[in-house]
Amino acid sequence: MIDVDALARLQEASFARAEGGLRSSWPRESGMDAEQLRSFLERHRYAVLATTSAQRRPVARPVAFTVLGASFWCATVAGARLRNLEQTPWASIVVAEGDADEHCAVAVDGPVTITRRPPEQLLAAWQGRHGSRAEWAAAWFEIKPSRLISYSAMNEP
Repeated sequence: MIDVDALARLQEASFARAEGGLRSSWPRESGMDAEQLRSFLERHRYAVLATTSAQRRPVARPVAFTVLGASFWCATVAGARLRNLEQTPWASIVVAEGDADEHCAVAVDGPVTITRRPPEQLLAAWQGRHGSRAEWAAAWFEIKPSRLISYSAMNEP
C-alpha cells in the first residue's frame, strides 16, 4: 500500500533543495533508502503531528497514522486538531524511534486535505493496521508530502 518509490523520489528532491542547516543535521548519506523507509513506516503506527492553532502557536500531539500510496492519513475527532487543520491546512508529522547513537526518524511536511467520507481503500488499510475502521472519527485528513527527509544513525559513515 505504501508507494515507497514515490516517497524515495520525494526524499531525493527534498535533500536536493535542503538548505545548509538541514543538510548538516540530516545529511543525505544518513537518509534511509527505499526499503528502509518502507520497513520503518510499516512497523510504526504512531507519530507526532504538528499543526498551528488559531493563535498561530504550534501544537504537537501523538496520532495514529497509515500511509496509503504516498500520503499520510490520520483519523480525528471533532476538536482542536480538526479546527487547527481547517484554519491552516498544513501539517508536519514525525515518526521516530531510538535514542543517542541508535535513532531513526522520518519527517514529513505538506498540505492537508480533510474529508468526512474516507475511501474504502483507506478504511480497509486502517483496519488492517489498527484493528478497527475508526468509526469514532469525525473526519480524516490526508497529508500529501511536499517534503520528506529521513535519518538513520545506523547509516552514518
